[in-house]
Amino acid sequence: MTRAAAHGPRRRTVIAGAMTSALLSTAGLDAASAAAAPPTGPRPVPGKAPSGPWDRFNLSPRGRTVRPVATHPRPGAPTVLHGQGSSVTFDFGQETGGFVTLAFTGRTDADQVVGLTYAELSTYVSATSSDGSNGGSNNEPPVHYAVTPGGTLSTRHDTPLAGASGEAAADPASQLRGGFRYLTVVNVTGGTVALGDVSVSVTFAPNAADPRAYPNHFHCDDDLLNRIWYAGAYTVQTNIVARDQGRVWGPPDVGWNNSATVGESGDTVLVDGAKRDRTVWPGDLGISVLTDYVSLGDLDTVRNSLRTLYDHQDAASGALPYAGPAVDFVGNSDAYHLWTLIGTASYVQLSGDLAWGRSIYAAYRKALGFSLAKLDTDGLLNVTAAADWARTDADGKNLEANAIMYRALVTGAALARSLGDGTTADDCAGRAAALKSAVAGGGYWDESAGLYRDKPTGPGAQLHPQDGNSLALWFGLADSPARAAAVSTALAARWSPVGALTPEKGDSSVHPFPGGMEVHAHFAAGRDATALDLIRLEWGYMLDAPQGTASTFWEGYRTDGTSDYSGSYMSAAHGWSTGPTSALTYRLLGIAPAEDGGRGHTVVPHPGGLGSAEGQLTTADGVITASWAAGRAGSGSFDLTVGAPRGAITEVGVPVPDGGRGWRVTLDGRAVWDAKSPSHGARREGGYVRLRGAALPTVTVCHREACSRRGGCHISQLSRAVRPRPRGRRALSGSWKRARGDPVCPARRCPAAPVSAHGSSNAYMYPHDKDRFIVICPTGGRVTYMR
Repeated sequence: MTRAAAHGPRRRTVIAGAMTSALLSTAGLDAASAAAAPPTGPRPVPGKAPSGPWDRFNLSPRGRTVRPVATHPRPGAPTVLHGQGSSVTFDFGQETGGFVTLAFTGRTDADQVVGLTYAELSTYVSATSSDGSNGGSNNEPPVHYAVTPGGTLSTRHDTPLAGASGEAAADPASQLRGGFRYLTVVNVTGGTVALGDVSVSVTFAPNAADPRAYPNHFHCDDDLLNRIWYAGAYTVQTNIVARDQGRVWGPPDVGWNNSATVGESGDTVLVDGAKRDRTVWPGDLGISVLTDYVSLGDLDTVRNSLRTLYDHQDAASGALPYAGPAVDFVGNSDAYHLWTLIGTASYVQLSGDLAWGRSIYAAYRKALGFSLAKLDTDGLLNVTAAADWARTDADGKNLEANAIMYRALVTGAALARSLGDGTTADDCAGRAAALKSAVAGGGYWDESAGLYRDKPTGPGAQLHPQDGNSLALWFGLADSPARAAAVSTALAARWSPVGALTPEKGDSSVHPFPGGMEVHAHFAAGRDATALDLIRLEWGYMLDAPQGTASTFWEGYRTDGTSDYSGSYMSAAHGWSTGPTSALTYRLLGIAPAEDGGRGHTVVPHPGGLGSAEGQLTTADGVITASWAAGRAGSGSFDLTVGAPRGAITEVGVPVPDGGRGWRVTLDGRAVWDAKSPSHGARREGGYVRLRGAALPTVTVCHREACSRRGGCHISQLSRAVRPRPRGRRALSGSWKRARGDPVCPARRCPAAPVSAHGSSNAYMYPHDKDRFIVICPTGGRVTYMR
């Protein structure tokens, strides 16, 4: 069965920046949603997104074998190593990961040995050690291999002679290196080693037949933002690993071992980093799952990861792991326990996989009860298991944990409701409301700072955390738009030249995990340009820093650009640092799932001063596409085209300037909002006119004066964007008359009654229903005739 057959006809909504005519009428959203039953199992495997100008930003490899793009220190020179200690560094141009193969020419002397070291950042390129990854000693000297003249060396199959853990002798594949840009080959012996070829067999995302075939895409008129969106997608792709290629824990004394089983369901899991820890961490999923959804669409891997975490739930208490196997810390993190609950609800919401939701629901309910038992009489979460992402002040009633608790309750209500558990849904909703009230009146707000305190009293009252303040806005915990705007303003005032500060980690810390939360927070506060400025500042810095991977985002750094995670141990391809990718799809482009965790998607663009954006999101209900173009300031133009299957979209929002005077929104050629007399469910809210629960054919927003200055309606752009299919000449029987309220055709050729062809044989004729017929003439005019 095709997707169209399964989900019904696709519909197209057009929002245009002047008095354009309606192109197509559709059924009401409420009726459409009722007609499309919610999916009960995993959604179909998504297809490849169409090709377009966005493809040049895709960083994924074109095949499973990649080769270096440069050598150091002698670019272009023959790769011949003479004598002990001589070395060469191969630069792959971006992050990669997998097994290395070296081919040696006949010029190589017999009985030679080479050592291999790896580095993600150029800062840590060395002939004497790899960057840290094992999590213990981080003692990772060159891994030695014997060389055969005219032969090859494979780190997948060949046994190391030295520099590796003891397990490597029995399992050479344990020397898989999950993330690096630079490979250094060192001549350990005194002869000549001549290299003929160097390659890497890429192991990440093993479930992707074509790593570049994303089902979704994004593009706007700012190439830096395009690069960041795709770098976020690629970062998460490098974090999708085979279930048996995780990092062993506890760590070996020397070298590393990436042969641990870290997934217990399916073939792949979503881990925290390419190099390390190569383990499922629930907090990281709070960002990386959203990145995966809007780009790669690999929700099967998300489900496998969550199932693995539930496999290690404490049977007595319901506590979930701080990290999955092989780390397996259970019950020591209230915050990460909650992130698993949020991830569970998110997976069911985004995939529509109610069958899996039912299968896990008993364990989910037990885990929810574990957290509810920690709500105090004032409605606030009192953290007693304080392990968290690396922040300080993580115990007690800290703001960050309470914001996460609030989101867990909101999404828990939606999940329970989707599974028919109204009692739990109502309980979660009530507790969420109580928690929000407790934060609003509990002394967290610091008026002088324009920020929330981490705690109302004690040392935490002096800390205004990036994570807690950002989550309060993003998750809707802030109790007023004024406070949200104040928080956004105050957070932006703390930015450094390389990104937003993270004081809960350190005075000079810049951490993209809470930084991604801040990006979402600025959008939530309606400060779209500020959100885009932060993306360009922080993620642009990581992408273009000379020491970086030019392709992936870092775990955390300081204001001087150095690592904030034990030097070379820092991961430079960390999924929790990819927040902008989902923010750009959800906010800038405007396609987003329901904020309350319920069913359906909305289309509400947040231009932030940009001129255009387009993209695609594959959902449980099918593919949603959107593209928009904003006119120059003062032109009164904003054109949005949306395509979606029946039932996929629950609301469309049209940006209208504050005050709205002189602006009009029309629906199917009839005014639905002009700041005076709204109809068809149109309402003004937060700088937008929103349409919900009404038919969504062509919607038009324009400024009357701008429309008048152009001498008529803005038609040509609309017609080019939609390209309706001509139906040719068609005789219409019966008595027809023109409907009232239709705009006059600019060509002045619309007759009083339909004829066999309207204006010319190229007229576009659309039967709307048995009593109405819509005609679009080649000039863009539209007339509705009624019996």
